[in-house]
Amino acid sequence: MQLVDALSNWLSIRKVHDERPNDLAAKETFEFFTEILTEDHHVNIIAVTTSGPYYEVKFEVNGIESSEKFFIDSIDALYEGIQSEPRFNEEY
Repeated sequence: MQLVDALSNWLSIRKVHDERPNDLAAKETFEFFTEILTEDHHVNIIAVTTSGPYYEVKFEVNGIESSEKFFIDSIDALYEGIQSEPRFNEEY
């Protein structure tokens, strides 16, 4: 998995996990993508901020700081999809 894809997936599931802290599947998936970032890509997340229509993820890889921007609408789509599906909201 490419770094940008891993960051995007991590950020999407982070949103779900933040909004649904008792959702075990979201927690496990968040941990899975965190592991991919740290073990496969050697990423240390520094900060996640919003800037206009973007989430900006600031991170470090092997001592070099970098950042990536992702459209908020694209990242939040997973959470919104889960929230709009009644079967995912009965009990988590």
